[in-house]
Amino acid sequence: MSHIPTHEERERQEVQATQTVAQNTAEVESPSLENENQSEVTQREKMSNSVEKQSEVGASGSMADQEQLAAGETALTAEDYEKQIAALKQEVEDFRNRAMRWQAELENYQKRIARQLVEERKYAAIELIRDLLPVYDNLQRAAQSAEQNHDVGQLLQGIRMILKQWEDVLARHECRKIEALHQPFDPNLHHAISRQATGDVPPNTVLYVAQDGFVLHDRVVRPSQVVVSMALPGPGGEGASEPVEPGASEEPSNNHPPA
Repeated sequence: MSHIPTHEERERQEVQATQTVAQNTAEVESPSLENENQSEVTQREKMSNSVEKQSEVGASGSMADQEQLAAGETALTAEDYEKQIAALKQEVEDFRNRAMRWQAELENYQKRIARQLVEERKYAAIELIRDLLPVYDNLQRAAQSAEQNHDVGQLLQGIRMILKQWEDVLARHECRKIEALHQPFDPNLHHAISRQATGDVPPNTVLYVAQDGFVLHDRVVRPSQVVVSMALPGPGGEGASEPVEPGASEEPSNNHPPA
């Protein structure tokens, strides 16, 4: 007599059968998934390898191109350097030639100026001499007239005219006579040759001009030689005049008039 399974046994058998089928299905599908995964990995590796190869090829190509460009640039730069060097050499030569010309011109200019200075110093008095020649001519005429006429008055008048003409010539050349008579004694303009006691004028006043002095512009050419007044001596004084010793205070201190 056969055993009839109960309800619980049937359920347990169905569950076992379902698990067995699921396990068999999983075992069958797992190799296919692994194969698919492996194929995907292989394809990815192939793609990455191809990309790397392409990048390497591109890099090698770019490096080669860069090397070619660098070689070309090096060749052009060297040629440009040669041109620049040649241009600089030419420029230096031009500057050297200019400097030599300028130096020669400067030396010629200095020599010319030196010659002109020598000539100017040599002939500096030519204008004054030209102005004095008419005075010389008048002196000759006065001397001839005196010899022929023996007129002292006319000779004196002619001499005075010549003296006035002489002073005018000197004035045209900025050389003027120092007016010293009856002026206060100035050691910058006057040279005292003696002192004379008098009560007519204040002390240290020019009483007499022995020789006229002259100034050129603001420089004394020759001081006036004068006699200077002094106070009258007291009781028992000796003499009314005395010469001035050389180096006394009345001598001019310098050849420049006071400012």
